[in-house]
Amino acid sequence: MVKLKLFFNKENEVDIIGLNNKSTVQDFFDAVDEFLTENPLPCDTCKQHCCKGRFKINMDSVSAKKLSKGKVERIIPKLFVDVGQNKLEVFMIAGHKKCRYLDGLARCLVYKERPASCRTYICIPQSACYKILDAAIVAEMHHAMRAEYLDTIIKDPATPPGAIEPAKILRQEVISASVAYGCNNYSEILIKDCVRSDFAHSNVSQEEVRLFHEIIN
Repeated sequence: MVKLKLFFNKENEVDIIGLNNKSTVQDFFDAVDEFLTENPLPCDTCKQHCCKGRFKINMDSVSAKKLSKGKVERIIPKLFVDVGQNKLEVFMIAGHKKCRYLDGLARCLVYKERPASCRTYICIPQSACYKILDAAIVAEMHHAMRAEYLDTIIKDPATPPGAIEPAKILRQEVISASVAYGCNNYSEILIKDCVRSDFAHSNVSQEEVRLFHEIIN
């Protein structure tokens, strides 16, 4: 079986080979790390804001568990949370704030446990397949984080009684549509289960799902 691997295609985009129905999210992350080791990003000329703040990073459930050493309730108060109509967003940082996991030289202090949105981000052109996997995996992991957040809200004695039942209802909706909730490692999650367009939280279209399945089949 061909190992999941990233490479530069003829359009000089980051592309993927070796995808199959048993490929896991960890396989993808390992391929990204290997690619970046062999092809370091031009950080000295980069104009993006990854290491400077003023952007939002979606926290994910597996990363949160690792950062909190299995005690997600420890990390929840440190996350910035936006709550709107039919919406629950959990971020590491937000607005004008800087990521709490960057040191004084803007280096990541939790690189090995960084969330999916950081792991998949590459500031160079990407193929359609890479973009599909990036969007789908980040959306799925963030979706599972919503349920982890709701778990802590429901268990927290400080939560107003009137907020418990709505939180339970939303939690059940999230869990019923999640393949990553409850997973402790990215190796437990199949990429093919993340790439779908039948749930509101997914960031991929029907056409992108069709393209993805053409690729792996």
